[in-house]
Amino acid sequence: MSSQPIQIRGRRITIGLLMLGLTLLPLGCSGTQQTQSETSTQSERTRLISEADALADFDAAWQIVYDTHYDTEFNGVDWVAVRDELRPAAANAHTRGELRAIMMDMLNRLGQSHFGIIPGAAADPAPERHATNHDHDAIPTDDEPGEMGEDGYREIDVVVPQDNRDGEGDADTGIDLRIIEGHAVVSSVRENSPAQHAGVKTGWILSKIRDREVDGILAQLREALSEEEMGIHAVSLLSGQLQGPDQSTARLTFLDEADHEVELSIEREPMPGEFVKFGNLPPMSTHLDWKRESFVNNDGERVEIGIIKFNIWMIPIAPKFERAMYELRDCDGLIIDLRGNPGGVGALSAAIGRFLVDEKASLGTMTMRGAELSFNIDPVIVTTWGEEIDPFAGPIAILQDSGSASTSEVFAGGLQSLGRVEVIGTRSAGMALPASMDKLPSGDVLLHAIADFVSSTGARMEDGGVVPDIEVKLSREDLLKGIDTPETVAKQWISEQIDAK
Repeated sequence: MSSQPIQIRGRRITIGLLMLGLTLLPLGCSGTQQTQSETSTQSERTRLISEADALADFDAAWQIVYDTHYDTEFNGVDWVAVRDELRPAAANAHTRGELRAIMMDMLNRLGQSHFGIIPGAAADPAPERHATNHDHDAIPTDDEPGEMGEDGYREIDVVVPQDNRDGEGDADTGIDLRIIEGHAVVSSVRENSPAQHAGVKTGWILSKIRDREVDGILAQLREALSEEEMGIHAVSLLSGQLQGPDQSTARLTFLDEADHEVELSIEREPMPGEFVKFGNLPPMSTHLDWKRESFVNNDGERVEIGIIKFNIWMIPIAPKFERAMYELRDCDGLIIDLRGNPGGVGALSAAIGRFLVDEKASLGTMTMRGAELSFNIDPVIVTTWGEEIDPFAGPIAILQDSGSASTSEVFAGGLQSLGRVEVIGTRSAGMALPASMDKLPSGDVLLHAIADFVSSTGARMEDGGVVPDIEVKLSREDLLKGIDTPETVAKQWISEQIDAK
């Protein structure tokens, strides 16, 4: 039976890294220094990339960052010295994967989010593969033999059977996970999903993917990642392994409310929403859900709340959000759930924000080299279909967690600074640098930060993240009871705002 290592880099992970802006630090064992024996062994191997081709990509990436980084001091890094140090190693790279590792080492020296290398195959997948909803880049390979694990992305030595195709497609089970008290816990189950039909419950612990112990995977990750990073990387890794081709089977073992093992074989189905190709990013599933809920408050009055949740900030979200706001315009309060939303198209934050403010405002300022751009909001007046509509006037709560990043942070932090929303949950990812993507000579894509961002009050989201107004964590105990604690607190807060009027 063949096998290959899981990497924190699969199709879903790659998207997360792009949109979250994770810094893609390699593990300590993946540096570019080599022993004499290693160098000798390398020289005996067949070279699959020429020195000229390797240096073309390396030099182009270095120069793009040199020309476009918003900070001419490069975050305190001697950028010229970094080039001089690593260029000889790039010239000696034998494979595209080795070159990517060296280039990632270079980019990681900046210590900032939104820097990375997207392999050309992932950035521009074959149309026929996307059309069938099968994507074999979940654990990406290259056209060069022996490259697995040499491409500079975070990786761990976790081996899974490769005859099962886990992580190789765009279909899923409908399970969302969060890391709670060191375990991968089911935080939500999509309605009418395969997981719901199979009987999966919130609060269950995912203990095995096929025969691989999930706690073992998490333990290995914990050796290389901080607790904050675990909330992003571990969830992305495990969620990616729950994906696969349409009608393929995920063989999963859970611990139920009594910690008894429950073994399930769940047939995957295509994710909801539509697949979107944006720029040099891989195609990604984009979907938005909204609903209306009502309850009786402490004064015996019925309160109606609209809840909107979407998975990523891509263009198709805009008309769906507009429709949701139109349908929910008579609600007393609104919850916007951005938990696990890694970001996307930054300009959408202002386009969405116009439904929520009643006067002109700014979410914040993007500072580039020699230029500034304000994320201005003009209140909505009329829908795209020509009907008059007022901005939503009721109290608004935004839910976030450590998986909320980039545009999600710009949106939540910007509206928080304006005093328009109450942010509830846990601290966001702190990965909020606006970025651009440029193709390198090989077809690989360089993701690189080009600006800093601060809110209207000067709050900076990079590193520190958006600090919630009310800190609330998910608990397994509540999830087992079917209680989403942050959402419950948000409803209580909205009710209190209504009572106070």
